[in-house]
Amino acid sequence: MPEEEFDSVPLECLSLDPLNPRLPNDRDWTEASEDDLLRWFERHYNLLELARSIADKGFRPRHAEALLVFEDPPDSQSFVTIEGNRRLATLKLLLSEDRRKTARVRSAEWEELAASDKLEGLREGVPVVKYPGRSALDDYLGFRHITGPTPWRPEAKARFVTKLLSDGETIDEVVKRIGSNHRTVRRLVDAHAVYVQAQNAGFALEGVEAAFGVFYNALDRPGIRGFLELDPQSAIIGLVVDPVPVGAMDNLRELIGFLYGDDDGLEKVIIESRELKKLEEVLADPRALSNLRSHRDLDGAWHVSGGGRQELITLLDDAHRALARVNGQALEYSDDEDLQEEVRRVRDLVLDMAGRYRVQDS
Repeated sequence: MPEEEFDSVPLECLSLDPLNPRLPNDRDWTEASEDDLLRWFERHYNLLELARSIADKGFRPRHAEALLVFEDPPDSQSFVTIEGNRRLATLKLLLSEDRRKTARVRSAEWEELAASDKLEGLREGVPVVKYPGRSALDDYLGFRHITGPTPWRPEAKARFVTKLLSDGETIDEVVKRIGSNHRTVRRLVDAHAVYVQAQNAGFALEGVEAAFGVFYNALDRPGIRGFLELDPQSAIIGLVVDPVPVGAMDNLRELIGFLYGDDDGLEKVIIESRELKKLEEVLADPRALSNLRSHRDLDGAWHVSGGGRQELITLLDDAHRALARVNGQALEYSDDEDLQEEVRRVRDLVLDMAGRYRVQDS
């Protein structure tokens, strides 16, 4: 069989992929019905917008835009769709009133779109490109959805890279296959391994699933890795399993609570990902960490860690650089009254600061 073959397959012979990395990792989708999959895609991927486009323009993709499928099991004339699950789910809902009912898609607009004459003939044949198996599409998916034009969310990327490593490939081999780099692949497999370990421990992970990028970025910070007793990411050469030591699992649960809140009603302490640096500094300072545990106030704990001091030093350094540039033009504008007034304001402020910080003449 050639590597790929352009063809047309009846709609009823095409199935959604229960191993699609877009699906959440909180259940075994291989045990789910196709109606379950349709419901999930319809609720999370705005299929109505895609349905409008298909009803208006039809579904006649070029070779490269057809659904990418493989026959499963072999010689069965049944095909699993690896690339194009959103499009397939939309077609199934548009072309079947029963599917719309069982998937509980009851919008009047769906019924109107389903009557479009642009859908004629699609039950009998949907354009596909056939591949000999799932693994034959790994290179394409890796490039397109990890380093290419339509990236998956971070959790889906991490799951896909882990799947390749689970098949026995090394980090070097995965990097070559998907056109990425070692650092990105290591970060993805590392974050997924910690996530799975937390999942197996029964931790509440709804927040992690919804905003995996925050978790992924947090685990890239040395102070947070130290809090979890994680080895350096540079040491990763293949599949990672249970990277957090048993003695640090309580810290992992606590970190998830700091990032997303927890089951006991405690609010998260991170509002945006830029605050991860503050959290890293707090976790590395026992006094600041104790303060955070007591008050759930990241800014307050950060000041306990000395973070405010460094911020002030940086601001003063910036101010010094700006004043030095101004001073370089002093001769040219030394008689300008407006500038003289601004200089007086700066002088008064500096004198006040010198008093506050008890600066003595040296």
